[in-house]
Amino acid sequence: MSHPLISLVVALDKNYLIGNNNKIPWHIPGELKNFRDITMHKPIIMGRKTHESIGKVLDGRINIVISRQKSLKIRGVEVYMNFREAIEAHQSVEEIMVIGGSEIYRLALPFASRLYITHIDKIYNGDTWFPKFDLKDWSVVKSSDKYESSTDTHYRNIIYDKINV
Repeated sequence: MSHPLISLVVALDKNYLIGNNNKIPWHIPGELKNFRDITMHKPIIMGRKTHESIGKVLDGRINIVISRQKSLKIRGVEVYMNFREAIEAHQSVEEIMVIGGSEIYRLALPFASRLYITHIDKIYNGDTWFPKFDLKDWSVVKSSDKYESSTDTHYRNIIYDKINV
């Protein structure tokens, strides 16, 4: 049996910042559309705090929350105690999307084969960062420059695949 591709989807600023007070520190409509397009019809894995910050079940996707709270029940969401359990429960899919937050990214990064990263060409204030990783272990599959005129924001969507070492 083949295993699903584990992919991380993240938007980050120049300093790898991804959040502030359990919220995304920017509003870039084009980036949100990109996130939706990438994750649609695929299982998405997130931490409890990320789910709470989103505030709803994301439609068109299997929503999976990783939490150490054994009794946690969320309507419309599958809850697992750890990352491995969540992956094992979804062996039949082609790709599983990990959407945050920082701790879940840290747990998933060693298992990831693909990264969908939106590099935002600004620096924001915040308290949560994407874990550091070595770009030399990854190759660029696709890259596209974008500009959001409503927020005067330049950003780049890059898909990286892990280089088999």
